[in-house]
Amino acid sequence: MDKKFYNYDHPNIHNELEHNACLINSAWAKVKPELSQNEKEYYQQEIKKLLKEKKAVLIAHYYVDSDIQELAEETGGIVGDSLEMAKFGHKHSAQILVVSGVKFM
Repeated sequence: MDKKFYNYDHPNIHNELEHNACLINSAWAKVKPELSQNEKEYYQQEIKKLLKEKKAVLIAHYYVDSDIQELAEETGGIVGDSLEMAKFGHKHSAQILVVSGVKFM
């Protein structure tokens, strides 16, 4: 995976430092290389096929990638916050719930 560095300005340095916050001027993230359009289409079709075969539904959090959100909506799932996702999953008749969430969930 490649590392990408992002520089940003801290919006309220003095106030944050008073609350024992850590101050940095850049952050890095490990990101996978972008998929080609053909690769994206292939994976989308495979996921749609598996969801149908397994009688599953995809539910996605607002914070996940837009491609995953679109796939959830296209296949009868939902995009929402944690509470909306839980309510949807509780009411849905699918045998399997595929949850696309974020780390802090």
